[in-house]
Amino acid sequence: MKVALKRVEGYNIKDVSEALADMFRMLGYDRENPLGHIVRPNDTVFIKPNWVAHEYRKSCDFDKKGDVYSVITHPSVIRGVVDYVAKALGGRGEIIIGDNPSIDADFSRLRDLVRLDDLEKMTDIRCRIVDLRPLVCTDLKDYGKKSKMKKQPGDPLGFTTVNLGRKSLFYDVTPLLYRGVFDSRWETVLHHFGRRHEYSFSNSIINADAYISIPKLKTHRKVGATLNIKGLVGTNSVKNYLVHWRVGFPMIGGDEYPDFMSWLKSKRQKVTHRGAWHGNDTAWRMVVDIYNAFAERVGRTFTVIDGIVAGEKNGPFCPQNRRANVLIASEDLLAADCAAARLMDFDIGKIKYLDYLINQRNIALNDIEVISEDFIAEDFFDSSNEYLRFMPPHGWENIALHR
Repeated sequence: MKVALKRVEGYNIKDVSEALADMFRMLGYDRENPLGHIVRPNDTVFIKPNWVAHEYRKSCDFDKKGDVYSVITHPSVIRGVVDYVAKALGGRGEIIIGDNPSIDADFSRLRDLVRLDDLEKMTDIRCRIVDLRPLVCTDLKDYGKKSKMKKQPGDPLGFTTVNLGRKSLFYDVTPLLYRGVFDSRWETVLHHFGRRHEYSFSNSIINADAYISIPKLKTHRKVGATLNIKGLVGTNSVKNYLVHWRVGFPMIGGDEYPDFMSWLKSKRQKVTHRGAWHGNDTAWRMVVDIYNAFAERVGRTFTVIDGIVAGEKNGPFCPQNRRANVLIASEDLLAADCAAARLMDFDIGKIKYLDYLINQRNIALNDIEVISEDFIAEDFFDSSNEYLRFMPPHGWENIALHR
């Protein structure tokens, strides 16, 4: 497992392309066609950026230190990757770029923002941009109310339901307090009850020949950090199958808030942060389930993590801008996420989904070969090394290695 790290000063497309070429060289790829062993002529390639939102949320005004590119993947990184994918396809095949954003994201405004509709002309490859959501929220006052959502086509190829059964980390967990995206919790409960633990994968993704992930390097208030693996939430069509937290507080079996007083206080708040603390013992299980189901069904993978402008503190929607000036590349999504979390100066052992997955797969962190000409790569995972010193999300101060 190899991971390459490269400093990049900005989003100039020439600088990004040169940085990608340098990382391919460090990873030992072919000079003329570096992605040729991952992408082949006639392949369908799904490229998934982090397109969670179309703007920096107005409810984040209390921070006033972020912008949309601390939240979503910058189009220059997508363009740079697409150029190499098109070269590998050799004029034959298809590129699909898409995501399942937050239910309130305005996809038409997102398309205008990322300016990628000319890719087909630029590459001579069929290229589609897709919004994988079957439901959207057109008025924020209706957020969480499933009956008020607007239906739309979603993935044109539909979705496949996968039942993990006993393999799910929710197996043998009492489901009655589960909460998904909508207030109608029983849909979530019924899909995670007994031996039924179901996830709905977009067919455009799991039927693709190659999957390329281009996430944002940023924090996440429910799981600590969101990179490739947490980003797989966007591969799921029916978001209400995804358990995000358990209602209440630990004394009554919940993990929505740390204690009774926090829960009570939330009842008087306009903007709430449910499940947003290190004691959320639910969201990480959902992330592990998705990754394990995904890994069984998707073959060739590659990732470039966009950390040129990254997001620290209260991600995923309200991070502060962080000029980290880095790109991270690997064929292994889990290895890349471990390297990225360590580069943020976070304790991987305290980011539960990463810790669980590396132990489940018997991976020692030192088995991951980190290659860089810009960062100390020797003994990369040694906790005494200091790298980017990201500020963790509120409620996650315990994951910071160097305070």
